[in-house]
Amino acid sequence: MATSNNVWTKTLFTYMWVFNVGRGLSVCVRLPNNIGILYDLGSSEDFSPADFVAKEMTPTFAKYSDRSLSQLFMSHPHADHIAEVGKVTPKGELDAALVTCPNEKCAEEAVDRSRLERDDNRDLLAAYRKTYESRNPPLQTLQRDKTTCWVPNVEYGLYYMRPPLVSKEHEASDQHYGNGLSLVVYLRHGHQSVLIPGDLTPEVMRRLLPAQQGIEKRYTYLSGEPAGTPNDFYSRTSSQPSLKTVLGDRGLTILLPPHHGLESCYSEDLFNAIKGGKPMLNVISEKRHTGENDGSIHPRYQREDGAIGSTVDNEGKQEFSYSVSTRNSQHILIVLEGTKPRPRVYLRANPYALLNIP
Repeated sequence: MATSNNVWTKTLFTYMWVFNVGRGLSVCVRLPNNIGILYDLGSSEDFSPADFVAKEMTPTFAKYSDRSLSQLFMSHPHADHIAEVGKVTPKGELDAALVTCPNEKCAEEAVDRSRLERDDNRDLLAAYRKTYESRNPPLQTLQRDKTTCWVPNVEYGLYYMRPPLVSKEHEASDQHYGNGLSLVVYLRHGHQSVLIPGDLTPEVMRRLLPAQQGIEKRYTYLSGEPAGTPNDFYSRTSSQPSLKTVLGDRGLTILLPPHHGLESCYSEDLFNAIKGGKPMLNVISEKRHTGENDGSIHPRYQREDGAIGSTVDNEGKQEFSYSVSTRNSQHILIVLEGTKPRPRVYLRANPYALLNIP
């Protein structure tokens, strides 16, 4: 049973929760028309975003194709991004209308299972494949005419490189191959925008930004789509704007740095593509470092040359920052009001405290 008043369901804002899951990623987005989208299924020993979303959020989401969760993105099949995939079951609490993930159901976009599967993840990957065994390609964004479309200036896009091309780009490293499969989601609400690139490698990012050959694009305008927009914009690559175009024309408000902000996936090309050379704020779902080989956060994300900076609310205290992180056991809420130049950002150790912020 929900324990909050869910005041966010009555606003025309976009809400994005970045959950503290330790060594992983899980992001929930509620659009102004009350559509719910979940990006990745990371979890920790002491917190389950899948359970939290199912109990506190999906009961109040608007339905899409008779499902309370409109879309589930699983960026790529690494354990820290699909840890709770076993909870995605038909007619269950996390039964999404669209399950969007790299898979092998279409030959030209087939994932090479042999480069991902090991003895210690075989069962997890079997559960991952089960989520889409009864579904058909292509990967897609939401169909506008199936949603409540009375909120203006909301749009989002999906970008990715076809897995066989990722395999050629990363022939020597299976780890980089898996990361390079990441699905990239861009969301804009009025003057504010968000980019979630999963664990995308800089090599794939370089080709994805200008939409080179082999880059797939999907795009949905939830209202007010431009004249001449093809009917299949949501399901087939055509004249959708490239990621480089939307970032260059509009800038970027919130960046979730690729691969938890680690130096290994820092992309200079990404920063060069953003209007002004940097986002307003970096929001890092940071790994809890347990070993010397876990890597370090790239310092640019936390400096003036890596973000414009913004005021954030940290447990009720106002602070100016270039980045915020889940590292100190904090969950993060970003509120995009559309017409405002800056987002509202809240950090709380208790995730329930983020459900009653108007």
